[in-house]
Amino acid sequence: MSKENKKVSFLVKKTNELKDEEIKEINDLFNKTFENRLLKPRSMNEFIEKFSRNFLKFSFHGLMIYENKIIGCYHVIPYEFKYFSNKQLFGQSVDTTIDINFRGNIFNLKKLAYSVYDELKKFNIFFVYGIANEKFYPVKKRILGWNDIGELNYYIYPNNLKKILRKINFLNFLICGLLKLYIKLNINIEYIYSSPINKIDNLMFEGSRYDNNYIISTKKNIKFVYRTVTKKSYNNAKFIYLIDVLPLTKKNIEYVIEQILISEKDIDMILYVGNLKITPRNFYKIPKFFTKKPVIISGKILENSIIDNNIFDNKNWNLNLSNFDII
Repeated sequence: MSKENKKVSFLVKKTNELKDEEIKEINDLFNKTFENRLLKPRSMNEFIEKFSRNFLKFSFHGLMIYENKIIGCYHVIPYEFKYFSNKQLFGQSVDTTIDINFRGNIFNLKKLAYSVYDELKKFNIFFVYGIANEKFYPVKKRILGWNDIGELNYYIYPNNLKKILRKINFLNFLICGLLKLYIKLNINIEYIYSSPINKIDNLMFEGSRYDNNYIISTKKNIKFVYRTVTKKSYNNAKFIYLIDVLPLTKKNIEYVIEQILISEKDIDMILYVGNLKITPRNFYKIPKFFTKKPVIISGKILENSIIDNNIFDNKNWNLNLSNFDII
């Protein structure tokens, strides 16, 4: 072990235990690491809101420290889940960051993560899950012992593909027409999407998960959440991400899409990312080979006597973008 590695220390703090200077250091490291993906740097208030607006009122932060400076972070946000017939607390791993000068030491990363896992178990959190980027994904599997739960699928309603297809009018007309014909011919039946593992959606969850970027609406006792994203890479095309529908049934999704088309103007595409056993009538499921990057959910059991391997069966979950802030 090098002299530098001997000086590295590890500390776990709750959000309300962090000092302002520590939050600033964490944000500086985060903003520098993900500067190419961020619309704007994360502020201190945004950090506190993200990690404090949950049922515990705090999250867990593993800190890797070298010469009194934070050089690595491993964050976990607690959430309440229905796990078969019981309520369980799960932790979502997010925003793992390591200073570029300290990457590559797998032992330090493992110590950092396991220091957080030990703290989670004190709060009866016995499972961690998340979506890792393409670089961190193999590290989580090989070094931290995570297992795959499965992939999320993409479903689309193509309202206007002109911008997306670079103004090729004939191709836009042809593809849009064919997809809408497929949607029109889709079987009009009802189906209730029911799974034994599901988030507990309540006001506390809503407050912790959604900020002002999301629209939350209720019509005919159907709650739905969506977000509008304008993508510069597609000639400023307007994408509507349908985040969640409650109760989650095939007809409810179909109704919500119709309502969004009425209330929102100049929509180019509506998307839903999740797992639906039967495709809603006004959606088209994108084949896997068309998606550039698979959205893979994985996780780790922290206590085998409480959580068993059924948790790694994708069929047991109801997952969509309400579970992950990845837009």
